[in-house]
Amino acid sequence: MRNFDFMNYFINKGQPLLDAVIAFVIGWYGAKILLYIVIKMLKKSTIDPIVISFIKSVLNVALKVLVIVTSIAQLGVNISSLVTVLATAGAAIVLGLKDSMSGVVSGIVILMTKPFVKGDIIEVNGYIGKIEEIQMLYTFLITFDNKMVVIPNNELSSSTFVNYSHEDIRRIDMTFDIHYDSDVEKAKAIILDVVEKHTLALKEPEAYARVSQYKDSAISIALRVWVKTEDFYVLKDDLMEEIKREFDNNNIAIPYQQIDIHVHNQK
Repeated sequence: MRNFDFMNYFINKGQPLLDAVIAFVIGWYGAKILLYIVIKMLKKSTIDPIVISFIKSVLNVALKVLVIVTSIAQLGVNISSLVTVLATAGAAIVLGLKDSMSGVVSGIVILMTKPFVKGDIIEVNGYIGKIEEIQMLYTFLITFDNKMVVIPNNELSSSTFVNYSHEDIRRIDMTFDIHYDSDVEKAKAIILDVVEKHTLALKEPEAYARVSQYKDSAISIALRVWVKTEDFYVLKDDLMEEIKREFDNNNIAIPYQQIDIHVHNQK
């Protein structure tokens, strides 16, 4: 019986396997280091953070695929044949995951057209929140009560949405109801005075307060005031509180719903 030549077996069989393992380990961690360096350089540039996030997710997948292909090549597998197999498999996967691929394309379209950037507040599909990140397939939205909403890119790109952060200033529209017995002109003067004194309210365009509607039990006064976009919610809440306080101090009554019942005693 012929003696087993371990060295020749290792060289013929074990060495390629060892090379593949070494190539995989070095490539895997090398890809992480390369990805870290590239992203760090991009963060120092003027590229929008949301674009960097998308590039990171795409580059991460591409580098890992490259490492796997390189490692398999160390086993003696013909690369051209492997590429052909991968291309065929990729085509099948694309057909099977056409919705996902549509999401990738939609993500690229969003990044190219820039209808919003990281930190913008948007409203879409009934959700209002801040854009946190755009990845290959999904966009992540953080709502004001700190919930994460995951929206498919293809759905987002085909939906109508509102970007509340696109412009530098926004207009606050508020309505205040007062009793018919209250002094309308005095109420309007109080509203405008509160706006005038608030430091966040813009002087230009000028604030506007006029009667907008006569209701069954109230007169509605509409207020329109402009504010910097980042101060929108702070000013709106402040005006809501301060105007009510000034109405109370000046005997401007705010009506509440009531029902009058008349009882007739008939014999």
